[in-house]
Amino acid sequence: VEGERQDSIVLCAHLCHPAMVNDDLTGVVVGVDAMRHLLAGPRPRHTVRFLIVPETIGSVAYLSRFPERIRQMRGGLFLEMLGRDTPHALQLSMSGDTPMDDACIAALHARDAAAWTAPFRSLAGNDERQFNAPGVRVPMLSLTRQLSPGHPDFPYREYHSSADTPDQVPPGSLEHSRDVVLAMLEAVDRAVTPALRYPGEVCCSRYGLFISPQDDAEGHRALFDAMFLMDGSRTIERIAQLCRTSPDAVRRIVGRLYRAGLLCDAVPFDEAGRS
Repeated sequence: VEGERQDSIVLCAHLCHPAMVNDDLTGVVVGVDAMRHLLAGPRPRHTVRFLIVPETIGSVAYLSRFPERIRQMRGGLFLEMLGRDTPHALQLSMSGDTPMDDACIAALHARDAAAWTAPFRSLAGNDERQFNAPGVRVPMLSLTRQLSPGHPDFPYREYHSSADTPDQVPPGSLEHSRDVVLAMLEAVDRAVTPALRYPGEVCCSRYGLFISPQDDAEGHRALFDAMFLMDGSRTIERIAQLCRTSPDAVRRIVGRLYRAGLLCDAVPFDEAGRS
């Protein structure tokens, strides 16, 4: 799906396990339907590519054949095991703190309150390994509905067996996962890294922005905590996480600062993400 920019987000699913539905026909179905919705909707900011490959070797071959595309990749999302009614599990990228991670985490929790996250290579591993590997270093996360590693049926009871059949997929699970994927892609398109225009601490009273700690101690701390993180290196989602508040609360602060002329034009995610 061609975006406004050539900077791209990569969706990936594998299709190599014979006669198995959850692993990973469900990832293929969710990816295809997400792409259908993108094609039918407004043009996205980032170009989105969907790869359907045989596990591991398919991603290795793709990255080897198209090395020039790697630098354009701002992030990725591997899709698998989405045909269950358990909460979504988001395995983070290798570093876990990229703009791609921030946007996906925020969108995930907004769409699935019971969802959980896990560090890189702590869940069932797939093609996200190849994109995070040395010499590539594209922050690809993975979205699944697998059980936690300590569960006796990890990653799910029918894994790698002939019992992995269509009747195991609950109605609505794939549509829900598709909506989560679309929300993540939208969050990536919206992600910015705010930066204050001037060095030093802002004199908020000069611009009518000051919040008295005597009147509103929590609001005062939230304002200054957020401003001290606005140096162009963190997304709104990361600032919200560090300040233990919501992204919408930080967006309101960003809006007030921007209208007062105190912020540089917001740095897009795909520029902030460059090394």
